[in-house]
Amino acid sequence: MTQNNLGIAYLKPPYIYYGENQERAIAAFEAALQVYSQETFPMDWAMAQKNLGVVYSQRIIGNKAENLDGAIKYYEAAFQVFTRDSFPYYWAKNQNNLAIAYTHLGQIDKAIACCRFAIEIFTAKAFPSQCLTASNQLGEIATNTKRWLEAIEGYSLAIEAVETSRSWAHSESRRQEILEESIDVYQNMVQACINAGQIEKAFEYSERSRSKLLVDLMASYNLSQGEEIPPKVQELLQQYEELQRQIDQERQSHKSENNRSETRAAFQAYNEAIASLETQKQQVWENLRREDPVLAGEIQVNPLSLSEIQKLIDQPNTVILSFYTTNSDTHIFIVQQNQITLHTCTGQGLNTLQGWIEQNWLLPYMNDSQKWETQINTILCELAERLQISELISEHLEGIEELILVPHLLLHQIPFAALPTGEYQEYLADKFLIRYTPSCQILEFCQQRDNVEKFNEISLQYGTVEDAEDNLPCARFEGEKIAQMYNIPPENRLIGSSQATSNNYRQLAQQVQVLHSCHHAQSRLDNPLESQLKLADGSITLGQLMTPSWRLPQLVEVFLSCCETNLGTPSLTDDILTLSTGFLCAGARSVVSTLWSVNDLATALFSIFYYQQRQEGKNRPKALHKAQIQLREFTKLDLNKIFQEVEAREKSLIGNRKKSPSNSIEYQQWKLEYNMYTKLNRQIKKIENSTQQFPFSDPHYWAAFICHGLR
Repeated sequence: MTQNNLGIAYLKPPYIYYGENQERAIAAFEAALQVYSQETFPMDWAMAQKNLGVVYSQRIIGNKAENLDGAIKYYEAAFQVFTRDSFPYYWAKNQNNLAIAYTHLGQIDKAIACCRFAIEIFTAKAFPSQCLTASNQLGEIATNTKRWLEAIEGYSLAIEAVETSRSWAHSESRRQEILEESIDVYQNMVQACINAGQIEKAFEYSERSRSKLLVDLMASYNLSQGEEIPPKVQELLQQYEELQRQIDQERQSHKSENNRSETRAAFQAYNEAIASLETQKQQVWENLRREDPVLAGEIQVNPLSLSEIQKLIDQPNTVILSFYTTNSDTHIFIVQQNQITLHTCTGQGLNTLQGWIEQNWLLPYMNDSQKWETQINTILCELAERLQISELISEHLEGIEELILVPHLLLHQIPFAALPTGEYQEYLADKFLIRYTPSCQILEFCQQRDNVEKFNEISLQYGTVEDAEDNLPCARFEGEKIAQMYNIPPENRLIGSSQATSNNYRQLAQQVQVLHSCHHAQSRLDNPLESQLKLADGSITLGQLMTPSWRLPQLVEVFLSCCETNLGTPSLTDDILTLSTGFLCAGARSVVSTLWSVNDLATALFSIFYYQQRQEGKNRPKALHKAQIQLREFTKLDLNKIFQEVEAREKSLIGNRKKSPSNSIEYQQWKLEYNMYTKLNRQIKKIENSTQQFPFSDPHYWAAFICHGLR
């Protein structure tokens, strides 16, 4: 036994003098066999034979073919004890070993046969971990010899094994780890299907791998609507809210007066005290998620088939464009009601495309946003070439009017509306209406929700949350204009720091069908659940939005007229955790959000244009498109028309200065309004004094706004 253990030790890392150590291991195993005989110690004898097979299959010294023949001889000897009936587990493991030796000898048929024998024992449901190893081995052996059907056979079983393991894990973080560790299997499966000409299957598996955490959250929301929250979950929710209250207290002493575009994304917590509280919150979140019916294994979420996905397309001139990047290429699946085609951007793999986006788009935005602004057009122009947008349009999108985009990884951060088409000064948004979805399954969840749009437009209740920290004059003007358009009653408007508190926000979100938020927000790229809507007395975080205490089944539409509400860095599993997807999880059917830190005045104008279009009966993508065009074509003369009342109002307020005593509530209200109009007028004058005829024509102003979910 000691000789056997010594032999195993020689084969462990570090692999210094590995050739000599292999020879020492062989000597030790052979010494063990002087005592271990098949008759006296059958199990130990077979293990030593198997160990010798492992060494010979990797042996450095000697003739490679002879070593592999020797390995096969030892594995065959081990089968004398490790029979299928007596020791099925070890029999199957030995088949795995034998497959490796046959592969190195180029005897692929025998290698594949061994893998299949192993999988007969190591089924996905009984031995998911071992099944993953054996079936992935089958997939790789077949892939390396371009036997695509057998590769598909192997990888499909491997994926079944991964998903079984994931369903057994009751910890959300462990479920994510399992998927991240095996994400290559999905990628290999997609590529094998494409190589085999099975485009439908390739698309289904690309869908199956993405946004599973979001899918879990939305599945449990959709299936548990109307149910009472269990006492244990309520207790955990109270702990979560209490920790958030402590974080808000800590933050109150660090408030700043920024405009919307100065609220920057963060890579870390504000200070150590907050970081410690966030760690505690994360643990409570994990405990909360353990109580979830999906994680507890009570609910299984089945992946969608191509035909089910095609049912999500309700117009013949609408397509789903689903992007999927593998190690070597980026594939674009073009899904229509009755067909699917594929466009491949060869050579645009994880490093060459996704790595390029990180280096040229995300990091410059984080590190030097002013420089990034000047480079937006250049970067988007190159990205359009990398994604072959011009060829995609001419070969696949003839007669198409609407695109439903399913981005992959960092493509979630790209304003597709501003990608040039190759035609003179034409953007993608000039040819198509555009909306986004993190995955087709999430789009289906949005469609499954009770149809609250049975309310006609007149009976929809609107609510606004405006300038929560009293430092965004344009946001307050924006809220005022929208309130006038829809006759929003005062009780449905939370204006300024006296009203826009966290509790009031939650109550309003539970009452209205359309919610417009115009105030500060911040994304947290290091810890997405801490991304926050900044309110008068604290924050509402993404983590809170995704808990069972935030259930908004009546919510039709949310417009997050704040910075970075869809800025996030997706994990390998392609989960895009942002405030926008948080509202989708909480119940919204559609969310308009922003990809970066937006200009205060441009955002106010855009929001007003958007709601004017909605009021005329345009759907969300159409209203978004029209608002983008209006902002792009907006001139300095137009500015005078919209804001002529601002100067007049400022003057009238100056005249009213002495009407109330300086210590009265009326005076304080006057002062707030006067400050707002003064700051607003200053911003307008700045634009009027610029040399540009079209001050907001650059994509930086209009392309950040995107629409998620339903039309």
